[in-house]
Amino acid sequence: MDAPAYQPDDSQAIDRRTGCRRALVGLAVVGGAFALLAFFWSPRYPYGWSHCCSKNLFMALHLYAESHGDRYPAGEACPEASLSLLYREKLCDADLLRGKIVPLAEVEAVLARGDLLGPDTCGWHYVEGLTKRDDPRIAIIWDKFGLGHNGESLRSGDHWIMLLHGDEKLIPASEWEAFLAEQQGLIKARVK
Repeated sequence: MDAPAYQPDDSQAIDRRTGCRRALVGLAVVGGAFALLAFFWSPRYPYGWSHCCSKNLFMALHLYAESHGDRYPAGEACPEASLSLLYREKLCDADLLRGKIVPLAEVEAVLARGDLLGPDTCGWHYVEGLTKRDDPRIAIIWDKFGLGHNGESLRSGDHWIMLLHGDEKLIPASEWEAFLAEQQGLIKARVK
């Protein structure tokens, strides 16, 4: 008896087509996941993820004051330039000084030239001229844009602030103007 002639198995062709479809569906799912991630990531982290921690900056300020007669950095052309003195004394790096909104490369370029930071190259609002003996209700630093601990968006207008003696506090947008007015009064009432 002769062997039957070879006949291709249609199930192999179907398996290949099914495998291709599954691969395409998988790619579509992965692509969709990346698209969703990009969609949600951008508004959540408008300047990208960053761990420029106000607590770390406060510790650098505290160490500076410890070695400068209880006085925080001051005396430069602007508060951001005075804050840059922390870098010169090797108490923090460019990444911390940039805050959460300024690209690291910009800050590194300024500091590498030996220059001090300015309002456009430092993402921190720094209240200069304070001492460790001032009223502990005075805020010494906060993020200029109002971002969270890792650079995430807060409700519009909310700000995390660092008080002079190390407490961190969230100021809601509805209280921000009153907070700023109170801060001006506390600073004016300082005994110099």
